[in-house]
Amino acid sequence: MATWPSALLRIDDIARDTVAVHFSKPGDFRFQPGQTVSLTLPSDAPDAPVLRHTFSLVSAPHEDALCIATRVRATPFKQALARLRPGAELKFSGPYGKLILPAEADRPVVLIAGGIGITPYVGMLRDAAHQNSDQRFLLLYSSRTREQAAFLDELRGLARLNPRLRLLATLTGPADGAWDGLRSRIDAAMLGQALQGLDKPLCYVTGAPAMVEEIRAGLAAAGVPDDAILDESFHGY
Repeated sequence: MATWPSALLRIDDIARDTVAVHFSKPGDFRFQPGQTVSLTLPSDAPDAPVLRHTFSLVSAPHEDALCIATRVRATPFKQALARLRPGAELKFSGPYGKLILPAEADRPVVLIAGGIGITPYVGMLRDAAHQNSDQRFLLLYSSRTREQAAFLDELRGLARLNPRLRLLATLTGPADGAWDGLRSRIDAAMLGQALQGLDKPLCYVTGAPAMVEEIRAGLAAAGVPDDAILDESFHGY
């Protein structure tokens, strides 16, 4: 897989303990929404260990720059990333992954995300809006708190603009009176209710490994066959 040169543009705080990292896009780099890249940070010394991490791309293909989002953790990669300044030289390889949308829009697509697992879907939905796609989407997005729900305002805006996108946002932790979404885990009961009326949905699941396993079981209980479920577990994000 090709390795591409890039440079850091900026790092934005987008939710509690969560940042979006924007970096330059080589002119001949091509990808599909939902794919990943492996990002390598500059080394402080020739014998320093290589700091590399794989991330889903948040950006859509039509955008001029690339973007990933990540939780801020006390790991060598995350701490080195936080120290970088605009203009720092980066490298990435890719794109990788098969978590992409079907070429045809004849089946409804159900996107199910826990926490930072929302990242690949942001690019998918940005691209669908840009393309004025006929694809029908149902997005179920679970976060612990509203402050940790990265990209939620943008996703709500996309749902208002796109009548083919239905968004169900839910919190599993405390919420104040201003919260107007659901307050529950995405369990079998919620899945069964949300999927009513959808003919042969294609389901995508992203999040922590335990959450992905639980959702797969809930989808199976709702009658979704195994070959209609695509998943990606997010380790250490």
